[in-house]
Amino acid sequence: MNYLVKLLLSVTFCVILYTVKAQNELPPTLLNAPDSTKLRVLWHTGDSLINASQFIPAKKLYEQALTIAQSGDDSKSTGMSYRKMGLWYESTGDFGPAIEAYQKAQTAFKAAGDHRLYTRTFHFIGFCYNRLNNIKEARHYIQQGLATAQQFGLEQLLPEFYSELVNIDSQSKQYASAYANTEKVLAYYKAKKEWQTYYGNLFNAGLLYKNMGQYARAEQAFRQVMAYAKTENDELLQGYVDASIPYALIPQNKLDEAEQACYRALAWSEKTGTEKYAMQEDINSHLSRIWEKRGDFQKALTFYKRQMASHDSVFNATKNRQVAELETRYQTREKEENIRQLAATNARQTRQLWAGAGGLVILTILLGTLYWLYERVRQSRQKITQQSVQLTLMMKELHHRVKNNLAIVSSLLKLQSNRMDDEKAIQAVRVGQQRVEAMSLIHQRLYQTDEVTTVNMRDYLTDLSESLMRAYDYPADEFDLQLNIELQELDVDMAMPLGLIVNELVTNAFKYAYSKTNGKRPLLRIDLRRQSDSAHPGITLEVQDNGPGIEVADWQQQGNRSSFGKRLIASLSEQLEGHFELLKQNGTLFRLHMPTIRPQV
Repeated sequence: MNYLVKLLLSVTFCVILYTVKAQNELPPTLLNAPDSTKLRVLWHTGDSLINASQFIPAKKLYEQALTIAQSGDDSKSTGMSYRKMGLWYESTGDFGPAIEAYQKAQTAFKAAGDHRLYTRTFHFIGFCYNRLNNIKEARHYIQQGLATAQQFGLEQLLPEFYSELVNIDSQSKQYASAYANTEKVLAYYKAKKEWQTYYGNLFNAGLLYKNMGQYARAEQAFRQVMAYAKTENDELLQGYVDASIPYALIPQNKLDEAEQACYRALAWSEKTGTEKYAMQEDINSHLSRIWEKRGDFQKALTFYKRQMASHDSVFNATKNRQVAELETRYQTREKEENIRQLAATNARQTRQLWAGAGGLVILTILLGTLYWLYERVRQSRQKITQQSVQLTLMMKELHHRVKNNLAIVSSLLKLQSNRMDDEKAIQAVRVGQQRVEAMSLIHQRLYQTDEVTTVNMRDYLTDLSESLMRAYDYPADEFDLQLNIELQELDVDMAMPLGLIVNELVTNAFKYAYSKTNGKRPLLRIDLRRQSDSAHPGITLEVQDNGPGIEVADWQQQGNRSSFGKRLIASLSEQLEGHFELLKQNGTLFRLHMPTIRPQV
């Protein structure tokens, strides 16, 4: 009989949860229920919606719960509602407001005299500060929580604070403190015989020992965890150990064991899909180091390329998650503003309807006014819908372009220039866009080839020159473009500033040189060669046009009137440890000599 009653209550609660999820509000059957029941339903439903990534309806339920708790003057319930709001902000990556909500929750718990909830909230606040990389405040709140837990005898909370201190100390490389706190956590769970938690923390201890350079001890910890995982048939824990134990084996030259663990971890990652790309990035990194130690650099390079491919996938997933979080915040604010506008409109309409009850004539006038207001609301909603569609398309485009951040910057600069009216401002933004695109071409070349550290300068400078020709409306058949590139490949650290210098010089030629050639066919020459002179070895870059030329005195002009482009060329030349000269020779000739050639990979 008791079993049937419990089953009936469980089914009833599930129906209530489904109704709340579907309508984002309490069902009529709960309107007269006790506040404690309402709050429990709203909290649990909000948690379920967050787990399903439905953040907007979850926030609405948490806010409704907060309103009910505050109206009932229940400090503990108010604190729990604020803590749920903090959880919402934390789940969307908005850690600043999350901290504020947690602090309000802590104040309410203190007023309610609930020492356990009050103390545990220190952990939530410290975690958020840690995510914001504010290590000082994170450590302060965790240590304060630790002291409070000891003061009130809350022994079960101590491991949480010690574990978070381990994370903070590891981030700041304070390994001695991290080691001491790790030992406390392990001792606690071992005394309590909570073996699953104990071995989970022992795994983290192995990573800490690895970071401390104690590889033998790290190996011992990992093997103990593996033995436990096999005993419990825990494939997840076995996979994590196989992926991590090479950190300890490779420095000890136990390469065969490390390789076997890597292949087991790869098979597990492919089978389960658990953190697939992040795992494959670590595993391929291990295999690259293994083959490098064995002296087989070809295989080491192969696994390094696989590591980089997995790294790109992890990077894209991270960016997509960040964009989704930003989209969620934006949609939430937009929805809240729409709700406020609609509430104001409804209140105005209600007042107008009550005012129309005075007479038939007034009622007729009010009906006309209401119709006019209705049309405005409809048009407003239609406009909001159109804007929502446009924003959705923009976000899809943003998802499409997130793989190349420099391309996004270039697109944003282009959009900004299209919305400006000031021609000088437009030109300034477009020049900035061209500089970004010059850098973007470098990254494009890196992604399109197998080489990840060198750039094909012939292809790059050809693409850059032709791109600027199109930007300034110069047809290829009416323009003499001469590219003499002896130095085929350069290290990316040298190619990037050289590309920016060429971009500045070619842009100036298109803007100023060819408009004054008096009918001469425009000519642009770009040379990049290795200087074989033993007295002055290095690299020489020459860029020459056939315009009227520029006076050296004008170029060397200093002060506020000196252009950003000149300062950029001078700064980049200094960065390359080179020196340049400007000559008036059948136009303008720019020559940059770099005395040393940087080693190529």
